[in-house]
Amino acid sequence: MKDIEVSDEAYEKISFAANIAGISLAVAVDRLIAKASEPPKHAKDTEKTSEVDADEITVVASYRGHEVSGFLNLATERLRITAAPKAELIRSYRSPSNAAVEIVRALNPARQRPETNGWRFFNGPDGQVIDRHRRHRP
Repeated sequence: MKDIEVSDEAYEKISFAANIAGISLAVAVDRLIAKASEPPKHAKDTEKTSEVDADEITVVASYRGHEVSGFLNLATERLRITAAPKAELIRSYRSPSNAAVEIVRALNPARQRPETNGWRFFNGPDGQVIDRHRRHRP
């Protein structure tokens, strides 16, 4: 295996992503390179891969010019952010609303009340709000 040099910031981001995914740094780098080598896809054109649970759908949100994407587990209603403009947002959340609040708080710190309905904040693979996929309505 060859060694590569990366900035401290890049190392921290890759290390964080690897830790969240439960994989080694080498596997994380391999996945990043594989992903970067793929032709660009729009979130609604993305097909499920073997890494996506059968109960998961892809989700995307655009907020203040930034795109956030991930997966919503329809059975547990947990939302997993896999791509975001800030590394600290890339993690699993207990609900879409919890994720939406954290995104608003991180990307718009001047907003006094970050409370946001995540079921209407995120869009699913069909481009519609994910509320239509919700199994248990309050």
